[in-house]
Amino acid sequence: MSEESKNTYDESSVKALLEWAQTVKLPKELELSDAEYVFDTSMYLQSNISDIKAHYPDPFYNAAIDRLNKLKAKVEADNL
Repeated sequence: MSEESKNTYDESSVKALLEWAQTVKLPKELELSDAEYVFDTSMYLQSNISDIKAHYPDPFYNAAIDRLNKLKAKVEADNL
């Protein structure tokens, strides 16, 4: 596991990610990978934000944090 992923779930990183997710402007649809296509980015964001807000720091819900981090990386890489 890389050092970066070890720090992904700390409170300040999660708070910054949630702030980003609540202010980012995204297209309606987005292809995250060959196997992941988001048909409604607004619903996708809200679902993951809700999971994090309701369950953080329960590690079972770290997948929601991972999904938002992946979305953020894609958006920043593609300059959307």
